[in-house]
Amino acid sequence: MTETESQRGLRWVRESIALFKTQPHVWMLWSLAYIVLFMVLPSLPHMGFLGLLTVVFWPVVMAFIVLLYRQRDLSQQIDANVVITQLQPHIKTLALFGLSCLAYAVIATYFLSSDMAALVAQAPRKAGMTESQTTLFIETALTLLVKVLLLLLPLFIATWFSPMLITLNGYPMIKAIKSSIAGMLQYTAAMGVSWLVMTAGMLTIMLGLGLVIGVLSQLIPMLAQLLMPLLVFAALLMINALMFAFQYITYKEVFKAAPVV
Repeated sequence: MTETESQRGLRWVRESIALFKTQPHVWMLWSLAYIVLFMVLPSLPHMGFLGLLTVVFWPVVMAFIVLLYRQRDLSQQIDANVVITQLQPHIKTLALFGLSCLAYAVIATYFLSSDMAALVAQAPRKAGMTESQTTLFIETALTLLVKVLLLLLPLFIATWFSPMLITLNGYPMIKAIKSSIAGMLQYTAAMGVSWLVMTAGMLTIMLGLGLVIGVLSQLIPMLAQLLMPLLVFAALLMINALMFAFQYITYKEVFKAAPVV
């Protein structure tokens, strides 16, 4: 029986969860390393330059983690040294790809600069805001959000498969980008179903955590204050790790006929 796009999307979610469950502690640790490298360190005082550097090498790190998932999927022992050896011939192409992403981000920021300036100018002040000012601020914020999402969508589509295509299939950068876009467009329905299901699952997890923390805050307030950031951070680690599993599963499915280098 032919598999529908909805069934394919649901199967991708199940396979991603199954792959994550093979060694959840390992994937959580790699997820922690990824978040520290790309979110925590660049946000520290006097470390802003790392934000630019991490964007350039982000495809390298993404390919590294996805290749670890591939090792586990192929029933191989997880070996970071083997993955590094696989990556070495493609480091320059991946870094060039990251540099292209950085250039796109700079251009996108330039186009959004007037909207961001308008939002800052309308930001709430100590004196408070009138109803009309509040409405204008919300409208400006929503407009900026829509523009950001629209500008990020092409980047998301172009980068979803590209690091794996460069590393595993030996594609040059332009061919990898074009193939990533083609793969995403071909499986738009299945990807949409998967994202809806995973988003619903993430929201359920966060709501569940909120309920647990709410109950604890009534019973043991001090414990709730201690556990809240830990539980939220653990959920973030798990979600991030699942995203990498999903990225590998979708790559394996969409490009199963592409020869591996």
